[in-house]
Amino acid sequence: MIAVAAIAVTVLFLCVHLIKMMRLYLIVMESGTSFDRFVPAYLRTTLVNLLIPYKLGEIYRVAAFSRISGGFRTGFFSVLIDRFFDTLALVMILLPYQLLISGKVTVPTLLLTAFLVVVLMAYRVFLPSYTFLNRYIITSRDSKRSMMALAALEKAGGYYRYANGLVTGRYGILLLFSLAAWILEIGVLGLFTKIMGHPFSVADFGIYIESIVSGSEYDTKRLYTLCSAAVIAVLTVIFTIRYLIVSKRSKNN
Repeated sequence: MIAVAAIAVTVLFLCVHLIKMMRLYLIVMESGTSFDRFVPAYLRTTLVNLLIPYKLGEIYRVAAFSRISGGFRTGFFSVLIDRFFDTLALVMILLPYQLLISGKVTVPTLLLTAFLVVVLMAYRVFLPSYTFLNRYIITSRDSKRSMMALAALEKAGGYYRYANGLVTGRYGILLLFSLAAWILEIGVLGLFTKIMGHPFSVADFGIYIESIVSGSEYDTKRLYTLCSAAVIAVLTVIFTIRYLIVSKRSKNN
């Protein structure tokens, strides 16, 4: 019975990361990044994220995807958008539960909600602010400093248009992928916890999320993280070797 549960946990865990991987690829695919190169990069950055606390591995993910996608702009905005939809789905699960059932909204949930609000406000406020400032500088100022401000504003506008292009027409599927990944992950963690002989509920999942944000550790989380890292490490080696072999064959041909 334990062996069957362990196999189920592994299969569901792989499904979770397949969904997360496809969500991120859906964002970066227009940059021309090949899927063969993308897969080991996703696995490698996921492994780093599992090993480094406080989600600081996202900094490495930005650097990694900046390198394979051809620029910092793609790396930064692809990771930011991926994190936004991942966080949005998580808050959509945790916040109603904490407000309506547990009666207590935790600090990590508030921090995640604040992140969503800041990103949404920046996104919604930028375009009207850009339009106003652009018109004001053009009509009211004529100096070298104004031209520098106008150039900086235009560059910021270019970043906005680029980020907007990464998600246009994909909002729904990105959110669905994110919700599916979190629901499956709740199931994975629940099965894993029960294999360990402990009870599990959505409240326990909230504690798990809180431990990720705060960097705190407890036995089940530590073991789950180690098992997750082991699986991802094996996959990273396999797909990296595969990519190197395919690349070598392509060059020889």
